Amino acid sequence: MVAAATNAGRSDAPFGTNSSRRSSLRLKNFDYSTAALYFLTICTSLRKTMLGAVCDGNLRPSAMGRIVSEPWFELPYHYARLELGAFVVMPNHVHGLISLRDSVGAGLRPAPTTATLSEIVGVFKSFSSRRIHTTNASAPKKIWQRGFYEHIVRNSHECEGIKRYIPQNPARWEFDRENPKAQNVEDLDAWEY
Repeated sequence: MVAAATNAGRSDAPFGTNSSRRSSLRLKNFDYSTAALYFLTICTSLRKTMLGAVCDGNLRPSAMGRIVSEPWFELPYHYARLELGAFVVMPNHVHGLISLRDSVGAGLRPAPTTATLSEIVGVFKSFSSRRIHTTNASAPKKIWQRGFYEHIVRNSHECEGIKRYIPQNPARWEFDRENPKAQNVEDLDAWEY
């Protein structure tokens, strides 16, 4: 699987890394406002497990975890070109499929503005953080890690694999690379997408 991050040197990178020099792992010369299907992973700040806990292979969301879902499913109301696919909240990250369609005007209505994937993710982070802070004054100031990871879905076989992976993620939490207590981290390439 080829995944990219919006930045490698995150501000919440481990101690000793140079967080002042941020470099992009995104594909060069790729327009991230292009109509495509994207598999996203958005992590909490410092990968803190604040969105819930996995018990017996099922996520038990915290109040913050329940709030995070609402702005995700509202994104298509803000972006007419956007369609949502599979989505899951994990203890310290979310996975989701986002499809950006081609912009087409309808009659006298102008075509929607072209938003980039980064803008859409930024709006999700902003809306969800604002709602969390409105309902929970003791929530951490910073909810989300800077940047996000994305993978451009290239074919239907890969799409079907990702659609299976996302809802099964809570059952595989003990092997998840984002799990701070994982002992046998599963290689993402083991998933056939």
